[in-house]
Amino acid sequence: MENAFFFKTVYTEGSDCNNKFAEFDPRCVVLTVFRAVPNLQSRVFHGARNNLPDSDSVAATHEALKSIERNDSSDSIFLFLVSGGGSALFCAPDGISLEEKLLTIRTLATNGADIRVLNSFRQKLSAVKGGKTLNYVKKGQVVALLMSDLIDNLIQFIASGPTILQTGPMMEMSKALTSSPKWTSLLPARILNKLQDPPPSPSVKPHNIIVGSISTALSALKEYLTSQGYDAHVITSTLEGNATQRGKDFAELIMSPRNGLATALKKFGGSVKRELGEKVALLFGGETTVVVRGSGKGGRCQEMTLSCLATLASSAKPLPCFLFLAAGTDGQDGPTDAAGAYITNVDVKKDIVTQSSEYLETSNSYQFWSSYNNGQNHIKPGPTGTNVMDIQIVLMNFAE
Repeated sequence: MENAFFFKTVYTEGSDCNNKFAEFDPRCVVLTVFRAVPNLQSRVFHGARNNLPDSDSVAATHEALKSIERNDSSDSIFLFLVSGGGSALFCAPDGISLEEKLLTIRTLATNGADIRVLNSFRQKLSAVKGGKTLNYVKKGQVVALLMSDLIDNLIQFIASGPTILQTGPMMEMSKALTSSPKWTSLLPARILNKLQDPPPSPSVKPHNIIVGSISTALSALKEYLTSQGYDAHVITSTLEGNATQRGKDFAELIMSPRNGLATALKKFGGSVKRELGEKVALLFGGETTVVVRGSGKGGRCQEMTLSCLATLASSAKPLPCFLFLAAGTDGQDGPTDAAGAYITNVDVKKDIVTQSSEYLETSNSYQFWSSYNNGQNHIKPGPTGTNVMDIQIVLMNFAE
């Protein structure tokens, strides 16, 4: 392997690969949101500071593509390290301006589009997504190591699939979206018509391998909580739906008696096969959606936790000693510097109801958690260097 190319959304994996392949003279281009510069023989570009494509993302993508073309040979192996967040970092609008693409994605996201719909549009409006990056490799081999941030590990949607060729079902979905009344009423015809563009037909065959996912994270979390004395269960790794409604569902779960938990878990598509212990840990993973109702600031995890708190505070049902946490594994929930938020039974107070409802009505969960309890319930670990969707944790102690 004479030439190696690293496409990066986070730099920690790049450091590991660089060390392993040092003898092969790797030539790296790193695309990252991080300000730290990894110890790589690399050119580092920063972009997508607010979890959205920006002019820096476009410039960095242009440089990455030039590097591919410059190093392409029959002896080259192009190694792509791809994770969630890559859609914002690896950006080359096709036939439209960056501003038009941002407006389209914003319109979709604020009107409840799930990740499949979002990525269908991202792929068709891009010169590099949906397998189109492969058009730039004429002679070398392509290997992509994927960190999945999607329900059911749909690899064609991870970072909008820069190295994944479109399949029949994906093309059928794109065609269906062009006639959807919901989107035809919100988007201009020329944007919808881009969905009809033919898929790429590159000359190279990529090798795409998933190396991490939400299931991996939940298994590790279960192992840790079990070691801490909890009766831990992974309920689902495919949680979807509206974040506000899911917050209410979690509140109902927390208010359920110990012998009623199995019934409450049916709302989440999960179950437990035996009687639960006194210290219970219920683990969930997935990705919900938000319908923005105002000009506030927030994200799905912060909104979910706030909705859960508001629902609990408005009820007179007795509560166990509990903790509920919702957070994004990448450390960034929506266009904010927070990963999410958590609450315990101590936070459930009647005077929270009116205040929390006002913030929910304007989709301003970030501001609520910033001010509530002096920000102590706000989870702000900073960028974690990975992204395998969101995690929700319910801890309950029925012995206290």
